[in-house]
Parts: sequence; structure tokens; C-alpha cells
Amino acid sequence: MSEMKKMNGKRGFSMKNNAFWKVLNYFIPLVTPFIGFVILERMWRTNYMNEFLDGEGMSIKIILLNLVVYYAIWGILTFLIGRSRISSIIFIVLCCITGLANYFVIEFRRSPININDFRSIGTAMNVAGSYEYKLVSKIVLCLFGAVIMIALNLFFHFKLYNTKKIGLQIALHIFPAIICVCAIWGVSALITRDNISKIWPDFSTTLFTPKAMADKDGYLLSSIYMAKFSRVEKPDGYSDEKARSLLAKYANSGVWDNDTISKIGNSKTIIKSPTEQANILVIMNECFSDLRILGRMHTNKDYMPFTHKLLSGTVKNTISGYFYSSVLGGNTANTEYEFLTGDTMAFYPAGSVPYQQFVQQKTDTMASILSAQGARSTAAHPYVSYGWDRNKVYPLFGFDEKKFAVDMGELTRVRIYNDDVSFYNYLFNNILNRVDKRYFSFNVTMQNHGGYSGVPDPANFKAEITYKDFANQNTSNYLSLIKISDDEFKKVIDKVKKDPRPTIVVMFGDHQPNDITVHDIYSYNGKDIDKLNNAERFNRYKVPVVMWANYDIPEDNHLITSANFLGGMVQKLAGYQTSSYQNFIESFRQYVPAISAQGFLDKDGSYHEISELDKYTSMANDYRTLQYYHIFK
Repeated sequence: MSEMKKMNGKRGFSMKNNAFWKVLNYFIPLVTPFIGFVILERMWRTNYMNEFLDGEGMSIKIILLNLVVYYAIWGILTFLIGRSRISSIIFIVLCCITGLANYFVIEFRRSPININDFRSIGTAMNVAGSYEYKLVSKIVLCLFGAVIMIALNLFFHFKLYNTKKIGLQIALHIFPAIICVCAIWGVSALITRDNISKIWPDFSTTLFTPKAMADKDGYLLSSIYMAKFSRVEKPDGYSDEKARSLLAKYANSGVWDNDTISKIGNSKTIIKSPTEQANILVIMNECFSDLRILGRMHTNKDYMPFTHKLLSGTVKNTISGYFYSSVLGGNTANTEYEFLTGDTMAFYPAGSVPYQQFVQQKTDTMASILSAQGARSTAAHPYVSYGWDRNKVYPLFGFDEKKFAVDMGELTRVRIYNDDVSFYNYLFNNILNRVDKRYFSFNVTMQNHGGYSGVPDPANFKAEITYKDFANQNTSNYLSLIKISDDEFKKVIDKVKKDPRPTIVVMFGDHQPNDITVHDIYSYNGKDIDKLNNAERFNRYKVPVVMWANYDIPEDNHLITSANFLGGMVQKLAGYQTSSYQNFIESFRQYVPAISAQGFLDKDGSYHEISELDKYTSMANDYRTLQYYHIFK
């Protein structure tokens, strides 16, 4: 042993001086960005996609373009820090956090994290505890790979030459970092070109869902592309004067004369206003949807018997049907935004949440319009007041009163959320029955919020709905919650029946549940949920809407529409005047019966992508102009 030490000492031999070791000192750090790319992309695709390198995901060109961004980010860290060990470990950790966060977010809402989500992080944290987080084997494998890369970078690393001379500092550190920044800017400039899909067909620009784009382009590239849409541009030819001129044109409410309820099909039922203005009770029912529209399904019993009866067209003084939401599995606030304002998410960037991004001043809504006509407007939600910034938005929308869980005392729960029965009891006992004049009551429930996995606690919830064709605990739990909501909604109608005051009750869901909950329905019907075409995917945004009154209103069960069109219709059915903006929106509905962030339906009920809207009707830019004026004037 001593002889060996002497030989090594004479020859200066050590592992660190070995040529192979020296190669590894550079090879391991330089391969780190590629491994980080693989880890991040593989993590979020778990359970949804095949390997992204198998030919069904990104093309080789798109992979190389992604790697330019990954290497540029790693380069910025390395040149500024000067030590590859530190920059590489930071880079791998960031990739792991991003990939893992996207995996869970996509599990819950089918959409990856986008730039606008950072505005919603408070709301997301409020409900995060209700979901079940499982690290499946592929995720664990990715994490194990990350740990190995961190360990390798601890052993194999290099250090950039450091000097106190400013010139050399700039040449060796600052200038290369600037080149890396320019590389990212160059990629961004390339992929955000208006004609990128023509000059580079491999790059997907479909905004049908952020997930669809990320599948083909990679998470970072798709995020860079969608950042282009993170702010609202003025419509072509926009001016405040043009908007005011358009509003003046629609000041007369004649568009409602002989106006039919349904714009698709052969329905001839006319919207009629009562002689006496009525109360308006609106329930936006959390995640309330009718999964039978997705395909054949057989449950042990009806999960919404009362709502199905209202949808059947057999109940007097009832209008029912479906509308297309702009969101899926989350972002509830966007549905209420469309309903209350008449604006459409189709004209906002993908992933936007107007409550948190665009509502900064007093805005005309159903609340302010009805308050101006003598109705007391209230908004209630049995959860935290700061979710989606509702405590700030509701006053700006003109609500006279707002109530949240903190104001409602002890509410009972189903699972971990305040339930419908105690919320409705509070609503009638503390708001509706105490109003001494006409009211507009807008209410958002919480009972059915996502997080349907696992076996429920029998102490406060029992899953009574099961499928005869397959076993899916998520689906059974979800439909059992819907059954509870349906039962409680019937009690609401029964109470209003006894109220001598004319009242119209409007109930609709804000969105459907996530894909995990409905996956087996598609499989049973021979479809792959990951391979739906856009028109089939559009069906995932379809939710029921019912309008029932304790006075005479026309009956129709063929309504197909979207949330932005409902407000003016409800006001007319309740006997209130509509605004110029609502009159315009109803005029637009004559040509486009339903529109959402995912597309629109024409008068024949055929699906179209939003990109086709301007070709379909010349009123599209007028709608954009008025919406921009409405929210940003």
C-alpha cells in the first residue's frame, strides 16, 4: 500500500486528474439540461400520454427548440453563479417542482399551470387540501432520476474562471448570460409570430386547451406562446367613441320583441315579460353537471331525478336545457363572470381569470342594473371571502350586500365543504325572507367541489350512486354529491312555491368535473378521452341550466346557449329592463347561440373554433369592442 502511495505521488496520479474523470466533470453538467427537460415533461404527462419521445408527442424539431430554452436557462444560472454544481442542482430542482406541480394540477383540472395561475395561488391553496395526492411509480422513478443527477453533479462539476477585473467578468460571465437571454428571446419571437403555424407546421397553436398545446409543443414552449395572450389587446378599430355609438344603436330593447328562447332547432317559444317585476334567485351549483350527455351509462338509480324532470319539458313554467361553460374542473369564477357581465371568455387570453386580472373598477352587471331598478342585490358563497377576490369584485359589480362563510355561523358539512342544505337554510332565513322589497340573489354553492377520490367518511357522506358497468370511486362519489344537490334544490323550489311573491329560480352548474371522474364513461362507450376531436371535447363543457318560476313563464326544454347570454334573458323573464349592452348581446345570439372559450355553435348547432368567428358574423368585432369598453373604459 505504501509503495502504491509512493508511485501515485511520483506520477501525480489521482482520480480527479484522470482524463475520463475530467471529461465527466463537463459531460455530467452539460447533459443536465436535457435530463431536466425529460424529467419535467415526463412527470406532467404521467397517466395522460404515452412517452413524449415515442412519435405521438413532440417532433424532433420541437424537442430541439425546447432544448434551446432549457440550455439557455441553465446557461444563465451557470454563467451568473460561476459553479456548475450549484446551477445544475438548482436547475434539476426547478424542473422537478414544475413537473410535479403540473402533474397534480392537470389531474385536478386538465390544464397545466400558466402565467395567470400565479394570480390565483391564494384560491388554489384554499382548496388544495381537499385533493388526494398520489405519487405513482412513474413519478417516483422521475424523482429517483433527479436525485441521481443531483448526486452526480455533486461529484462531477466545473468552475468558471473568476476574476476581479470588470472587463473579464463581463466577457466570461455577463456577456454569455446575455447571449442565453437573447436565445430565449429569439425562440419567443419565433413561436409567437402570427404565421408560425404556416412557416413551422410542427408547432401547434391550438388554444382549445393549454393541455393540447403542451402535448405537442412541450410545457415551456407552450407557456411562452400563451404568455403572448396574458393581456387583452384593443380590438381592431377600437375607440371609446365607437363603443358609445354602438351602445346608442342598441338603446332600444326591440330585439326582444317576438324573441325566441332557443336559437337552435325549430322551437318557436317566445320570451315574455310578466306585468309585475319578480324576485330573481340564482344558484350557481358547484360542479353540477349531467354526465349522461357524455355517453351511455347505467347507474343503480337516478342521480338527479328532480333536475331530469325539469329538463324533460313536463314541468309547467319551466325553461331548461344546457349551456357551454368556458372552464372545466376549475376556475369557477369565470362562469359567474360571464353570467353576471354578459362578457365572454372567448375574447380573453387562455387561462385568464377576469376577477383577478381585469376587474379593477366599478362595472355594470346584472347586480347594478337590477339595483338601479329597485331590486336589492345580494351575493352569497359558503366559503372564504377572498377566493377569486370575490370580496373585492362583488362591490365593484354593484351588489348591495355580500355574505361568505364567516358571516353564516355554523354550517354543516358534506366531506370537508359546507353543504347545500345548511347554506340554503341560511339563505332563506337570513336573506330572502328578510328582504322587504324585490331581490336579486346570486349564490354560489360549495358542496360538490373537486376532490372525489378515496372512500368517503361515512359519518357525513355515503356514496349511494354506483355504476352497473364499471367501478370508479371518483365517479360514484361525484354522482352521490350531485344526488344530494338535486334533493336540496327540489326543497328550494318547494319553498318558493309557497312564497306569494313572484319569483324566478335559476340554477346551473359552473363546469363539469375533471377527466379522472369521467374517464370510464368514455372507455365504456369505446372512446379514448385523450383522443377526442375538438367538437367532442366541446361536449365536456356542457352543463344543465333550469329556470322555474312560481308565476307564468313560457315552457321550453330546448335551450342551448352559454353563460354570457343568460343574464339578459333572466331579466326579461322577470320583467326588468335590459341595458344597451344586453340588447346587443341578445342581437348577437341570433347568429351565435352559444359561445365560450372553447368555440361556438352556429344556428344549425354545428361546432366552430373561435378563429372562425369573424368569418361567420361581422358582429364579432363589435362584441369585442363593447366588451373591451365594458371592462376597461
